[in-house]
This record gives sequence, structure tokens and C-alpha cells, in this order.
Amino acid sequence: MNLLQIIKKRCGIAAEITVYDEEIEGYIEDCKADMMASGVPKSIIEAECQSAVTAITFYVKAYIGDDRSDTEKYVKLYEKKVSRLALEEENVE
Repeated sequence: MNLLQIIKKRCGIAAEITVYDEEIEGYIEDCKADMMASGVPKSIIEAECQSAVTAITFYVKAYIGDDRSDTEKYVKLYEKKVSRLALEEENVE
């Protein structure tokens, strides 16, 4: 399963629904850039370890769709996860 499909599944979007794919892919790329700027080692982001995927999921959930009532909650979860990831070692297996 590729990253887009994983994120869609975690966001409760069926694989058959593709109308949001381009938007989600944009958020994934924005998130990866933000994580790198926040000090998360590139190897962790590229390895798509579970912690990085969780951070990306929080980011996408914060910004996807028209209902922004829970954006702040997911942004805070994302920021906490990124802070922890930034402390991780560069080498990921």
C-alpha cells in the first residue's frame, strides 16, 4: 500500500474515492517539507516509518475538507509528534 492509500485509509476515505487524491498528495508533500524544516531527519521521513506516517496523517486530517472544527486539535497532535521525531536519530532501519 502506498503512502497516499495509507493516509486515505487512516482518514476514513475509501480507496475508490479519488476526488481528494491530488489535494491529499499536496498536503503530504507540504507536511514532509514542514517536518524537514522542523528538524526531523530526512531518513525518517523518506523511510515512512509509522511515527512519520502518523504525523502526516495528523497534518492531512487538520487541513482536509471543509469542516475546520477540529483543525487545532490535529495541528497540536502533529506538532507534538514532529517534536518527538526531531529528536530521533538520523539512521533508521
